[in-house]
Amino acid sequence: MRYFAFLLLCVMTLALHPASSAQTAELNEYVIMLSAQISESPAKIRLQWPGYTVPMGSYEVYRKNKNATSWEKVATLSGSATSYEDTNVVVGKTYEYRFMTKPGAAPGFDMVLDFSKTRQGYIFAGIKVPPVESRGKVVLLVESEQAKALRTELKTLKTDLIGDGWTVLRHDVPRNATPQSTRALIQADYNADPANVKAVFLLGHIPVFNPVFKSGNLAPDGHTNHMGPWPADAYYGSMDTSWDDNIPENPGYAQSKIPGNVQLQVGRVDFDNMPAFQKNATELLRQYLNKNHKYRIGQMTATKNAFISDGFGRGKLDNAASYNGYKLFSTLWGPNARIDDGPWTQYLPQDTYTWGHINGGGSYTSCAAVGGTLTTGHLATQNYGVIFWQSFGSYFGNWNTQNNLMRALLAMPDYGLTSAWTGRPHWFFHHMALGETIGYSTWLTQNNKGILYAPSGGIGANDVHIALMGDPTLRMFPVLPATNLQAKSVSGTTELQWTASEDSEVTDYYVYGASNPGGPYKRLEIVKGTNWINVNPGNTKYYMVRASKLIPTGSGSFYNLSQGTMAEQHRRLTQSD
Repeated sequence: MRYFAFLLLCVMTLALHPASSAQTAELNEYVIMLSAQISESPAKIRLQWPGYTVPMGSYEVYRKNKNATSWEKVATLSGSATSYEDTNVVVGKTYEYRFMTKPGAAPGFDMVLDFSKTRQGYIFAGIKVPPVESRGKVVLLVESEQAKALRTELKTLKTDLIGDGWTVLRHDVPRNATPQSTRALIQADYNADPANVKAVFLLGHIPVFNPVFKSGNLAPDGHTNHMGPWPADAYYGSMDTSWDDNIPENPGYAQSKIPGNVQLQVGRVDFDNMPAFQKNATELLRQYLNKNHKYRIGQMTATKNAFISDGFGRGKLDNAASYNGYKLFSTLWGPNARIDDGPWTQYLPQDTYTWGHINGGGSYTSCAAVGGTLTTGHLATQNYGVIFWQSFGSYFGNWNTQNNLMRALLAMPDYGLTSAWTGRPHWFFHHMALGETIGYSTWLTQNNKGILYAPSGGIGANDVHIALMGDPTLRMFPVLPATNLQAKSVSGTTELQWTASEDSEVTDYYVYGASNPGGPYKRLEIVKGTNWINVNPGNTKYYMVRASKLIPTGSGSFYNLSQGTMAEQHRRLTQSD
């Protein structure tokens, strides 16, 4: 595989300002910026996108169910089309679409189908999609050396994970453990319940699969001076394939491509070897866990949708990392999504963003984006308000390095909850528009071999370096929770009362019960008000209430549940006591 150093990118995605019509047209020459308008009666999904300045020969439209491994062609449209209406849909179900252009005969375009000249667009759409109440089991690996100091924050994290529908399986791992012994812990949990173990959260300096058990012989950024094994967290999500076997084309190395499939969503929060920050690794972890909780309960908000600082510019489709942002933002917020596109020095100091994308020539600790070079030093002394970061550039994608920029994006006092090196390959986040986790997007990207989703990003597709820095269970559009849940035992029943969510658009409350505080929690009722009586509590001693809200997005609408508010049953004294 050939690599070109001059095409390296450094990308981060932030909130959206209205792009000019010329800018939108220019962008749409490389990506199809899809969004959905929905109708409930009759049920239909209308998909739309900006037109091209250079006409295409035609559009091909494909559809599939979320978990399907192949596409079904449903329509061919003229090259002048800017919308497609699907009436073969049902309220409450989801549909994934792929749009692909066939070039026309305009100058500079070939008639043959060629991915270098074929524009792609993806959207995951639905109408009033039901909430996901149970998300499965997450394996939480905590660095043993950090566990005692972070006892309080880890307790909150576990409660938050349970409150978002997860069952938590925790293991404390010494920093000097081997990757193989660490992975064995995950495999044991997975093999005990493969249908329900879905994710792995690596917290602290969990052993890195790279230095001894070599992960590939590659340089996806094109710089051969650090060609070799890159850190490979996909190893911890791969449950049934060996990674340790040498291969003939790379003697002494394991495969550069992910062997087999990744089964689990994996994310890492690791502040080891970050001396640029005044706080040590323990305090940076504490800070991250506190802001993670703040985001989950709706107390971390952004003033704008997204931001892009495209240091490389929009060139060849295969290498334009900023398209990872543009193809996503319309699916999240629709055609009127506002994107700040330009100097990070102008936008980041004054605004906050849900997504941020920054790219440019890089080092392990810097990215030369529009407006100047963003460095780990900047991040250590200032706070930039982006919740979900995309970044791309030379060197820093190799994240297990001192003061690494990708990890530094999570080390600021506020914001900065996830960070991904996007561009080589392209990532696919569009399922997050209807409530999926960012870990799912990571899993999807790691398993994409450039066939189901294209452009794959060309360089780097299915390579072992693809990784998420951050909590893989995080989702978008948090709902303000109910508070002050009380559960009181009275004459053989349990009376529940709680304070309503401060979000006026919350319509329902889902009530759950369990026999132990770690769950699993079973849904008992859906109520409109702020009280409920369990007339037959049995051995149910623990209760949880989650607020429900219909969220409209650029991909349709879905019901989202807040973090759970929990309480243990207490007996109310009566006059006879």
